[in-house]
Amino acid sequence: MPRFSLVLAALAVAAAPALAQENAARAYGVATTTNIWAGVYTDAQAAQGQKFYAAACADCHGKELEGDPGQGFPGVAGPTFMVEWDGQTMADLVRHIHTRPNDNPGDMDPVTAVEMAAFILNQNGVPSGKTPLSTDAKEEAKILFTETKPR
Repeated sequence: MPRFSLVLAALAVAAAPALAQENAARAYGVATTTNIWAGVYTDAQAAQGQKFYAAACADCHGKELEGDPGQGFPGVAGPTFMVEWDGQTMADLVRHIHTRPNDNPGDMDPVTAVEMAAFILNQNGVPSGKTPLSTDAKEEAKILFTETKPR
């Protein structure tokens, strides 16, 4: 039975990019065309996100983005975070940030949510680029979140 579970896990990991493309196409009418490792945000966006994070998020998610799982606040940096978001799109992450902390889409404006996403990517070792991350969900949906940099 354990061998069967390993095979199922391997199949799930292999299928994640295709499922993300299918989900992005269904939800946003687009297919993923790139991934987070292609420099999809700017340093300026990450710097703005860092300012907002320090002022509004660090009390719950930790100064080092480590979270406080015992209190229900997940970490937003590190291997667990990267695995959790693997196979989703940047639109999914930005939408998730946009609706925090109270599952209320009005709590955070789209620009700030994108800046927060840029800061989180930066803190997870994802390189920046020259093109800003868009606030357009269809453009964000084209970007696949992958745990590790593709070879």
